[in-house]
Amino acid sequence: MYYLGKFKLISIVLIIVFLATSAAAAESLWSDNSKGLYQDYPEYEMGDIITVVIEEDASAIQSANSDASQGSDYNAEGSGFLDFLPFFDFSYSDSESADGQTQRSGTLEADITTEVVELRENGNLKIQGTKRVKINGEIQTIILEGVIRPQDINFDNEVSSKRVSNANIEYEGEGVVGDKQDPGVLTRLFNFIF
Repeated sequence: MYYLGKFKLISIVLIIVFLATSAAAAESLWSDNSKGLYQDYPEYEMGDIITVVIEEDASAIQSANSDASQGSDYNAEGSGFLDFLPFFDFSYSDSESADGQTQRSGTLEADITTEVVELRENGNLKIQGTKRVKINGEIQTIILEGVIRPQDINFDNEVSSKRVSNANIEYEGEGVVGDKQDPGVLTRLFNFIF
């Protein structure tokens, strides 16, 4: 009986050692191709949906000024057979100056859901999307296309528009307010003439 208990104990120890060494011989959890502990990027495919949070501020100021002046003097006096012509003096001068400045600014905050339309060889994703919203008869359209990196997409499946490369963002409005912002016929006529 003593030997039987010892045999069981040795058998259990050998089984544990065998299982422990076989688990240690398995592949490591960390490979050279691993991206890191906190970088679990999903593999994106064509047609996948990604939300872009648009936060754009743009402003521009342009100014110009110019100064120009010119002048000329002419003196003439009769001599020889033209003695009968009196002496005369003529002078002319002209000067101009102009100043101008234009200023433009705009802010756009929105979100738009886009679709992956191309997978690039380097892993980047080309996205494209259109969003139309109708509020009180006004139709607002946002169109966005560009290229993003998968690592810029957060865990909520969102990316900031500041991270979109080659971004083309269009915002248009149609309706009563948009129509009132277009210049009238007389304004266009005066702008054409002047």
